[in-house]
Amino acid sequence: MTQSWSDDFARSAFDLKDKVVVITGGNGTLGAAYAQAFALHGAKVVVTARRKETLDETVNSVEAVGGTCVAIVSDVTSKDSVESLVADVDEMFGRIDVLINNAGIAIRKPATEMPAEDFTSVLNVNVLGTFIPCQVFGNYFMKQGAGKIINTSSVRGFCGHPDGYVAYSASKAAVDSITKQLSTEWSIKGVKEGFQINVNAIAPTLVKSPLTQEICEDPVRIAPFLARLPMGRVAETKDMFGLVLFLASPASDYINGQIIYVDGGCTAG
Repeated sequence: MTQSWSDDFARSAFDLKDKVVVITGGNGTLGAAYAQAFALHGAKVVVTARRKETLDETVNSVEAVGGTCVAIVSDVTSKDSVESLVADVDEMFGRIDVLINNAGIAIRKPATEMPAEDFTSVLNVNVLGTFIPCQVFGNYFMKQGAGKIINTSSVRGFCGHPDGYVAYSASKAAVDSITKQLSTEWSIKGVKEGFQINVNAIAPTLVKSPLTQEICEDPVRIAPFLARLPMGRVAETKDMFGLVLFLASPASDYINGQIIYVDGGCTAG
């Protein structure tokens, strides 16, 4: 055993009870799954999106398993809106432990036909809508002394694909860079000023959901995905939440600045 070993820490390494977790894009398939998973592990969950009515199903699913879930309207591309979100959550719970940047969009068009306004829209939501929450919650975590940020990247940030991903892939490559930059910058600053912020990203392959149904059910469009998936299938919701729970737990305290692929082996071969 190392000198720093602690039986108490080992027992609590995966404990998420009473952690306060904020999930942007909490109205989507993954956001709702994350919310329910955290609630089942005893966390208090806040879900956010631009329209409250789209969050009702997530809140209901969390409450159905006996969890605590609050819906707050917020726009991740507006610093004022995100600052208001942080203030509201802090007033409710007195602390925030984890931010999951899950909000995002995809506009798939061939590069030769991609309108500049669509390209800009994807970057605005996926890049600015990741950075602004990181910035605002990061300032909060510095004052609090600790916090964890989990960004949502994609295998598309690492490798291209023939199905019109030019804007999406550019946005996720930017998320990767933001993740690495903030983890480095804030780790060095944290050593000097006495706080710890972990910034990591989860990078899935194609995940089966209502938004990807047309791809998953089209033999022509799904073929290039399956050809690059050694495990022979696209991801399902159940494949995704384990890593997010781990990155939010004390067990991952020494993991920082990593882009972790949940991709069925796509980026391995």
